[in-house]
Amino acid sequence: MEFRGIKLINIDLLGLSQIYLSSEKISSVTKWFDPRHMNDFQPLPVHDFGNDTYTLTDGHTRAYVAYKNGVFVLPVVYDTDEIVTNPVGQMLYKEDIDWCKRFKLSHIKHLGNRIIDKSAYQKLWIERCDRSHNLLTKTSYKERMQLQNLVPDLFLYGASEDMLTLFYENEKGELFLRRDNVLTLEKQMTIETGMP
Repeated sequence: MEFRGIKLINIDLLGLSQIYLSSEKISSVTKWFDPRHMNDFQPLPVHDFGNDTYTLTDGHTRAYVAYKNGVFVLPVVYDTDEIVTNPVGQMLYKEDIDWCKRFKLSHIKHLGNRIIDKSAYQKLWIERCDRSHNLLTKTSYKERMQLQNLVPDLFLYGASEDMLTLFYENEKGELFLRRDNVLTLEKQMTIETGMP
């Protein structure tokens, strides 16, 4: 489904690769976004990761602000950046897409109740991506399946850089740490979701 140049696409057809939005980023985009001047809107990067869907590889915040302002057709450009197309990038984005499916996030509007402040965004999204990177780049598929089977009722999503701590979560998104063969529930951050 690769294409060249800029294409207009209905927002309903865009896939997601992110499970949270930053309230600070939304505020920043909201300051300059004007739905009457879409010619100035930079195209959103998308990529087909083998599921016949144009998935956003970046620009979730801009897409969300556009949606909230009643803009439902957006310019997109096919993302051929090395970080997206290399084998590690492909693995990481496919994992992000799986997270979105697991949390039932299939439309940009679904992120409306997953808007969090800067510190929560750092902890819940940026650190999550780092943990996923550690796990995916330091283990084989077979090793990940063995680690997953250690706690079959939870979802393995990441590891510490030294691989001594594994990160699991349940369907509610509660975080569990496994270190030294001991599984503990991590104290959850109190976060406020949604924009006023």
